[in-house]
Amino acid sequence: MGNVKSNLKSRGILTSSSKKYTKKRNELQQIEQSEQPVQPEEPKEPTYHLSNHGNDDIDRQHFNHFFRKHLFQNNFSAPIEEKLIQGRCKVLDTGCGPGTWLLDLATKYENSRFFGIDIKPVYPIEIKPKNLEFYEADILNNLPFPDNEFDFVHQEIMALIIKKVEWPRVISELIRITRPGGFIEIVEYISPDKNGPVMTEMYDTHTKMCSERDIDTSLTPHLDKIILSHPLITKVNKDIKTFIIGPNGGGAGTTILDILLTFNISDSATENISRFLEITKEEYTNKIAKINEELVNTKPELSVCRFWAQKNQSFIRMV
Repeated sequence: MGNVKSNLKSRGILTSSSKKYTKKRNELQQIEQSEQPVQPEEPKEPTYHLSNHGNDDIDRQHFNHFFRKHLFQNNFSAPIEEKLIQGRCKVLDTGCGPGTWLLDLATKYENSRFFGIDIKPVYPIEIKPKNLEFYEADILNNLPFPDNEFDFVHQEIMALIIKKVEWPRVISELIRITRPGGFIEIVEYISPDKNGPVMTEMYDTHTKMCSERDIDTSLTPHLDKIILSHPLITKVNKDIKTFIIGPNGGGAGTTILDILLTFNISDSATENISRFLEITKEEYTNKIAKINEELVNTKPELSVCRFWAQKNQSFIRMV
């Protein structure tokens, strides 16, 4: 399952920009490790059943970004590019992870300003474009920005982290810090259908594990309704791309399969999911290994959706 990078590179999805910043991130980590003493972390109750901050997981997030960019042929769907080009745009990415989306945009739109926040500082701290800043902050708490601060607020792939009761507050915060006339955009994968038994079991397991943490994955296709419930939003747009997972889906299908498998066979995933299923790690690994064989004869369809909306200029909801 370690062929994610080679597959992406051979298909032209791993760009020179991604390689550049992966190299710089590794250089930065070496510098920091040599200069700073290692401080033991206090044990914390896990909030996520899959690893999201190890080196392999960070690389997976890089590749996932370039896969979505390749799929949509752009980095966003909201009509904000003209303002980005003009250089009058202030952009925030919440839950930015290693900052791949921001690094890509900040390099292209040099006259606009970009900001990213994440609960853990896995983003580059020193080696980054001058128009990009990162902050350590938790999207599930009040965002550390004043009202009406950003022209574009972006968030990707948080559906396995945000609890059902938290979604309205999270979206309200995104809208609060967006300027009147500005845009918010939320990007999420929608669980596939037309699955075979092995893929069905894998996704059912994730759904059940999420449910134990009060996370409702069935909300994901309907985030537009939560966004529309805000009084400063009158219309929500949806940009959806659907593709087949696995070899029957061509290059895109094989690439997303590599990403999904890497996501599910990390040490953290193997440990937590095998414990949840009450099976051994070897038994879990054997289950996942059957996916490749199943996908030769099945065509599960996976969708990724961008929900985007413009904040009303007026504080009175338009009818």
